[in-house]
Amino acid sequence: MAADNHPTFSLFFVAAAVVSLLFAGGAEARFKGINPWCLTADYRFLCTKMVKGATTQEVAIANAVQATLNATTRMAPKLEGLVQAVAYLPELSKESVISTCRDSYDKVVENLNEALNFMKVNDDQSVLDRVDTAESSISDCLVALKEMGGNTESLAKTSRILYRYVSNAMAVATQL
Repeated sequence: MAADNHPTFSLFFVAAAVVSLLFAGGAEARFKGINPWCLTADYRFLCTKMVKGATTQEVAIANAVQATLNATTRMAPKLEGLVQAVAYLPELSKESVISTCRDSYDKVVENLNEALNFMKVNDDQSVLDRVDTAESSISDCLVALKEMGGNTESLAKTSRILYRYVSNAMAVATQL
């Protein structure tokens, strides 16, 4: 009986080829539909919506900062819910928490507006600084509420949402 001269493929070789083909397109598929300026963002789909199809980084940053500013402005009325969150605290503590929270949101709005103004004069470092400061200001209200023993549930969701926005704006801005 003659030996077979047909090439044989091992099952291992076939499996390795299939796996490498699957993973070859994985990275590209993972970012499909994501704006190029949002690839480093933690919340890529939200970021892509925020930058609104921007093709340049300047436009992407401006759109991301503006979207964050709009979200912050929309969330500001939720501060009125603070009264319930601090209802059982002593009067002085209530006033302190409410004041801190209002200041916190005002600082976020102020810093984002300043970032937009610095963009107009191409001051990239100041844009980064203002977005970074806005990011740190978001948590001030929640921290004050926790420290005084208030109910943080009402503001936790709002803070998380705003953090996602400003985190995305920071991700886009840090690619400068």
